[in-house]
Amino acid sequence: MATPLVQLALDSLDANQTLKLASQTAPYVDIFEIGTPCIKHNGIGIVTELKKKFPNKLILVDLKTMDAGEYEATPFYEAGADICTVLGVSGLPTIAGVIKAAHKYNGEVQVDLINVPDKVACAREAAKLGAHIIGVHTGLDAQAAGQTPFADLQAVAKLGLPVRISVAGGINQATATKVAKAGADIIVVGAAIYGAPSPADAAREIRELVDSNHHQFIMNKIAGVLAVTDKSYDDRLTKMLDRAARIFVAGAGRSGLIAKFFAMRLMHAGYEVFIVGEIVTPSIRRGDLFIVISGSGETETMLAFTKRAKEQGAVIALISTKKSSTIGDLADVVFQIGTPEQYQRVVGMPMGTTFELSTLLFLEATVSHIIHVKKIPEEEMRTRHANLE
Repeated sequence: MATPLVQLALDSLDANQTLKLASQTAPYVDIFEIGTPCIKHNGIGIVTELKKKFPNKLILVDLKTMDAGEYEATPFYEAGADICTVLGVSGLPTIAGVIKAAHKYNGEVQVDLINVPDKVACAREAAKLGAHIIGVHTGLDAQAAGQTPFADLQAVAKLGLPVRISVAGGINQATATKVAKAGADIIVVGAAIYGAPSPADAAREIRELVDSNHHQFIMNKIAGVLAVTDKSYDDRLTKMLDRAARIFVAGAGRSGLIAKFFAMRLMHAGYEVFIVGEIVTPSIRRGDLFIVISGSGETETMLAFTKRAKEQGAVIALISTKKSSTIGDLADVVFQIGTPEQYQRVVGMPMGTTFELSTLLFLEATVSHIIHVKKIPEEEMRTRHANLE
């Protein structure tokens, strides 16, 4: 099956904002949809403007034509539209009229099944007339009522019609891959992109997920987290390490694996370091540094360790996703990796590994910083590497 196309719904009434959004997302989008509110407010001129600025993109005008199909659609095809939409509930004569207009300008027609009672029957008849795209569309009001387009998509896809299937209705990063696997040829995304803090980043994420480019998706996700992490952290953490008599590192689960990795690298660099929980780990005392890795800052076992370390007078550093937490409030310093909103559920990062992978690279970069500023030869580090392996 061919890779689905990504369509961005441009729904803003502001023409300048629409063009700006298109420019930001153009590298990741195949079809620019001039949404119904946008075309009603701005008129046919925005079609010409978008086609002029983005000649290599398909321009879809969401007319939602209900009557006078050929007459209404013709000027939009003339202005540069590649695709115009007609409502399935408009009836076969109106659909046929839009198809006739499309043929004159080598364009395409999308039949929108929104509010059609028998979507399967309408899709069949529209395909017989020569429609190019069937739009499975769950409108905003229906979305608010909890409806999704998945059942309709599956029903239409099973027909095996000689058309492309477009799917719209609350699609985001968490559902784009599911829609693609269910048989969508065109995936329509709106608020998940234009409502995001960075529309370009959101569009890129959708593109990478749809293309199954998970390698690049994960790399970009981690790069985004590290890009907004305080650049002074490596120097500040290095100074804390150098002031400490001994270093104790702790973490639970995947964070515990990162803690062990960091402890090993610190040992290579010449520090006296212990992993909390190992049977040869000594008691902690004043002058020691206790480093806790906890994304939430609430991990119960780590909280218990932190309270005990504080009672013994150790300096406490927390590596987390946020500044304020139960452990963070006990810590002397919190190293916040990225921002809290970057750790919302993301499909493509299995079971939420964004924090652990980002922390791994942050700590590896810190080790690199230590080696650089302290001029530690790699040959010296190799002498400390385990040889009972």
